[in-house]
Amino acid sequence: MVRIAFLGTPRAAVPALRALAGEGVEAVFCNPDRPAGRGRHLEAPPVKVAAQELGLPLQQPGSWKAPEARERWESLKIELAVVVAYGHILPRWMLESCPLGAWNLHFSLLPRWRGAAPVNHALLAGDEETGVSLMRISPGLDEGPVLSQSHRDITQQDTAESLLEDLSRDAADLLMDQLPLLLSGSGQPMEQQHDRATYASKLHKEMGRLDWRRPAVDLHRQARALWPWPGSELQMEGQALKVCGVGALRPVCYRDPGQLLWGREEGAWLVTAEGALELTRLQRPGKPVQPALQALQPWGASGSRPVD
Repeated sequence: MVRIAFLGTPRAAVPALRALAGEGVEAVFCNPDRPAGRGRHLEAPPVKVAAQELGLPLQQPGSWKAPEARERWESLKIELAVVVAYGHILPRWMLESCPLGAWNLHFSLLPRWRGAAPVNHALLAGDEETGVSLMRISPGLDEGPVLSQSHRDITQQDTAESLLEDLSRDAADLLMDQLPLLLSGSGQPMEQQHDRATYASKLHKEMGRLDWRRPAVDLHRQARALWPWPGSELQMEGQALKVCGVGALRPVCYRDPGQLLWGREEGAWLVTAEGALELTRLQRPGKPVQPALQALQPWGASGSRPVD
């Protein structure tokens, strides 16, 4: 039986791990436990929890530069490595140690959106579709040849969270469909068209400010792409209103841009430079996420306020 290692950390990697578990996984590697929540208690990553449930051997090296990490890897004599959102750049010696290769399930249609946040950037850009690429890992950033891809349409209701959940299931299906080729070493991946590559940079909190000077459709994409992290927000009367859900778009709104409007029944609307954006869920500082009209009650049952 082929000696397989699985490397992944977040929830998005769990479906692929569960699918692969019956194929003789020799070891699972994930990031160390991290402090989380207000109490900063150590929290196990989702892949660790799943590996323990499945009874799979687990390793959590903090760095592959440590000699003991390399020694442990080499002692396992791994032949095939499967990587899903692991969060580390694998060293060249590791790639070269696997006779059947190290393969990454990347959440985009490579060469589009190489890098750290491909799902978010697909939404931000208004892409009509995305997918999963099964790529043989090379030293360059997501530059390796692609064995196969799955495709998925992007809808107006998709958020980064919901789309990633769908893609994680697609990744598990794609892996199991292509696994016979990986195990036999008979797959023939194709080189990417490097001149068509785009890059998905890391997310940061400053990306979340909704600017009403931009079209409503852009803000709709922004709010969906940045949910749940880093999130998007409006500034109104000195308060930051976190936007936790958006709904419909109106191509035309006969009110001045830069206004937040709400009524007793029709919902809350942000008037932008081009059209208006429906806000369905908001969060005031120190409060839970609420339906937009409920969150706006301190300003009256209906109203209009300028936003920064």
